[in-house]
Amino acid sequence: MLSLSSTSDSGNRNEILLWKKRARATINIDKLYTLIDEIKNRSYMAKHKLVMGITSFCWCFILVLLWFQSQGCSEEEREALLQIKDSMSSYESSAFSNWYVAECCDWEGVECDPSHTRIHKIFFPHLRSDSEPWLPNATLFAQFKDLQELELPGNYIGGFISIHAFRKLKHLRKLNLRDNSIQNGSNLCWGKYLFLYNLDLSGNKLQGNLPDCLCDNLFLKELILSHNNLFGGINSCLGNMTSLRLLDLSNNQFNGTFPSLLISNLTNIESLFLSSNEFQGMIPLCVFANLSRLGELDISFNHLEVEAEMMSPSCFPSFKLSTLSLGGCNVKKISPWMLHNITSELWLSGNNLTGPFISNFQNITSKLTLLDISDNFLHGTLPEDINLNFPELRHLDLSNNNFNGNLPMFFSDQLQMLDLSINQFQGGIPHGMTSNMSCLVYLRLSRNNLTGDLFPKNSSLPNLRWLYLNNNHLSGTFPYALSKSMELGIIDIQNNDLSGELSSYLPVLPKLKILLLGGNRFEGQIPVQICQMRDLHVLDLSENDLSGDIPECVDNVTSWLDSSYGGYLPVDSWNNIDFTSKGARYIYRGCFLQYLKGIDVSYNRLTGKIPIQMTRLKGIRSLNVSNNLLTGQIPSSLGNMTFLESLDLSHNNLSGVLPHALVGLASLLFFNVSFNNLSGMIPIEKQFETFNTDSYLGNPGLCGDLLQIKCNDSAETPPIYSRAEKSVSIMYFAVLICLFFIVICLE
Repeated sequence: MLSLSSTSDSGNRNEILLWKKRARATINIDKLYTLIDEIKNRSYMAKHKLVMGITSFCWCFILVLLWFQSQGCSEEEREALLQIKDSMSSYESSAFSNWYVAECCDWEGVECDPSHTRIHKIFFPHLRSDSEPWLPNATLFAQFKDLQELELPGNYIGGFISIHAFRKLKHLRKLNLRDNSIQNGSNLCWGKYLFLYNLDLSGNKLQGNLPDCLCDNLFLKELILSHNNLFGGINSCLGNMTSLRLLDLSNNQFNGTFPSLLISNLTNIESLFLSSNEFQGMIPLCVFANLSRLGELDISFNHLEVEAEMMSPSCFPSFKLSTLSLGGCNVKKISPWMLHNITSELWLSGNNLTGPFISNFQNITSKLTLLDISDNFLHGTLPEDINLNFPELRHLDLSNNNFNGNLPMFFSDQLQMLDLSINQFQGGIPHGMTSNMSCLVYLRLSRNNLTGDLFPKNSSLPNLRWLYLNNNHLSGTFPYALSKSMELGIIDIQNNDLSGELSSYLPVLPKLKILLLGGNRFEGQIPVQICQMRDLHVLDLSENDLSGDIPECVDNVTSWLDSSYGGYLPVDSWNNIDFTSKGARYIYRGCFLQYLKGIDVSYNRLTGKIPIQMTRLKGIRSLNVSNNLLTGQIPSSLGNMTFLESLDLSHNNLSGVLPHALVGLASLLFFNVSFNNLSGMIPIEKQFETFNTDSYLGNPGLCGDLLQIKCNDSAETPPIYSRAEKSVSIMYFAVLICLFFIVICLE
């Protein structure tokens, strides 16, 4: 029994020992795994700290490096900029306004690379005030080794000294020299550029043939040579410049056969402008069919006859044009593909389009935003709902055709410009035209047979800037609705049947530049509201029934006081006005309209004297107060209006002598004081030597060699008006002296 029990206990102990050994082994294995994990974690942390340390070191190194390198542009480039500035000789007062700061990378017109150490862009637009040619030394620009863009437009550059120095600009990508005075094409030949993508020499005076050296730049993407005097054929090597995306050779004198083959090689071309040259021949638009990227095409106003059809099996366009301009191309028919394939602008003015409007556009819904079919032979009426054919139109020009009937009731509500002038439209201006087109900026309905009120009641054109309704049969008073159009810059409603007292209806329009109300039946006095329109350039109130004095407040109009005060006037071709100056009727447009400043109040019943305040308008170029009932003397201070080119005082009741001060009007080209009551000697100095006897007819008291009437000694009396002005000045001086002594005595 004992042995059995002992054996049993011994077995249990062995099992316990075995279990303990296994437990210890398990614990050791766990410790081992824990140790391994700990070693791994420590290794990972060490590696992480090492990576972070290296990263921090790198960032610190880069920042330190950038700090050392960001010490501004180099002294060499800074000095070159100052030398360029000095070489300009004269520049606008606002130019280089911040060139006093130490860091030249912050100078106006200069842009540096991201490290702020090298100049990579120079942009000096229209800085020079001297019209004498500037001949900058190209070696100065060659100092900028990393220069990518050089833009010097409008600085009267006549060429470059050491032109080949431009070869050092290996990174040049854009060169803009537009609107300068460069004549010699050799200024374009300075070597090949691998990176140059934009070359703009438009608006210069380049003459002769297109230089062959331009073709060396095979990677050029944009070449703009418009508005020069280049002639001859286009160099065949231009067809090798297959990288071109934009080519503009418009407004030159290129001639010969249209270069169809050359153009067809320019497979990457997107914009092609060849208008206003002398190209000849008959061409189908099919020659452009393989130019799959073509988006803009303008071949207007050459001597071409263009076949516009492109929907034949042998000719199917691979492009979808956004803009097509075929003005003056003898196009006889509007092809349906134009209205479906052109997504934005279609210019077809000055062609031979015929037939009714409906037959050309029936059952068409086009996405065009601009349609110009002016100066053609289209006739018939327009559909009342023309907006259904062209729901997205912003610009519609149907002028100078033979359209008749009533004006359409509805146009696109997005329309901004509408020109229906020089047609045979009749009836009134529909209410829908003046109430549902809030986007309208430009409205021209001139030279039609329109009748009725100028604008219907409750009209509202809040964004209207330019309004031309002249030469119709519109009646009523000046429209109250225009008081809501505070953006108006031009109002031309001359030669209608408008009436009423003008001063009761004319609103104050603060942005108005041109107000033409001549040839109506307005009455009453000249409105003083005119004196509150300080930006007014041109005022025509002629051929009305106005009476009373000329307002003395005319010198409140700021733009008339100074010839240099220009303000903003549009210089585009579709803004033009008729205005009488220098004894004749002229059409002013473009830059001529920009500089026109004049007053015409002729053919009314104005009385009183010429106000002294009017003689302070030194910016006026034309003044016409003829055919009125004005009295008194001619102010000698008219001689202060130094920019006056035309002065007409004829057919009044002016008396006294011709002030000698008028000979100071050096710009005077037209002078007329005929049919007054003037007396004394006619001046014969300076500009007055150029005027003939017609300027002085109907003044029995005038004398002088020109009239072959001998003057008595008494005829040379000084101008009475001048003496009166001097007397007033002396009186003021005497009063001031008296006041001075009174103050002293009182002390």
